[in-house]
Amino acid sequence: MAVRVLGIHSSPRKYGNSFKMLWIALEAARRAGAETAYINLYDLSIGPCFACYSDHFLNCRYPKDPSECPLRGRDDYSLVAEAVLRSDAVVFSTPIYWFMVSGVLKNLFDRMTSLENMIYHSGRSLVDGKVAGVLAAGEEAGASTALSWSVFTLINMGFHVPAWGTAYYHGRGDVLDDKQAVSDSYNVGLNVVRLVKVLRGEEIGNEPWYRFLSDDEYRSLVEEARKAAEEMKAKQRRDRPWLR
Repeated sequence: MAVRVLGIHSSPRKYGNSFKMLWIALEAARRAGAETAYINLYDLSIGPCFACYSDHFLNCRYPKDPSECPLRGRDDYSLVAEAVLRSDAVVFSTPIYWFMVSGVLKNLFDRMTSLENMIYHSGRSLVDGKVAGVLAAGEEAGASTALSWSVFTLINMGFHVPAWGTAYYHGRGDVLDDKQAVSDSYNVGLNVVRLVKVLRGEEIGNEPWYRFLSDDEYRSLVEEARKAAEEMKAKQRRDRPWLR
């Protein structure tokens, strides 16, 4: 069975550096034989957590009847949650907003408590054994903080994060001009697939967990990623009329 990898993008700039990094990670997963899917959280409505857990820890669960949850059926969280549950691995990609992940991704992580908290209802987190990777991009400091917080949160939900399962870009330029960041993003996608296979008991060989890209591979990836980003940018011109 093919590994299923979901990419979750959490930037309103659907063509920016965090998109490019996610595209590269998903392309690496595809080249490793995975099936991939993509969600941008700005296409959806993900409301903030209502802290049901704090009233009583058993109040927090997934799914909940609409009569029991003020948000059930009123936003798109269930759509994302179901996509996560269908996937073997999830790669989250975020811009850095004030030294941290974007607000919509923080909302999603808070709401995903309902998946983890099923450990108190059924004895197992609904994301137990799934694999995750995280990407971050921004012109300001904060990538290490955002990635550290994300990984710490995900492993405490039940996700596994592989070696070289995170990547970041810090700068005002184009991430595609940074071969290290491109290679790191590629390895995130490659290694989430490899770890899923390891957890399944499949043989993956003795190749190193970090794979360096050749110059030709790098140039080819960059060309394809730029094209994908330009296509996304063209689609957003109506919503962002200041774009050139």
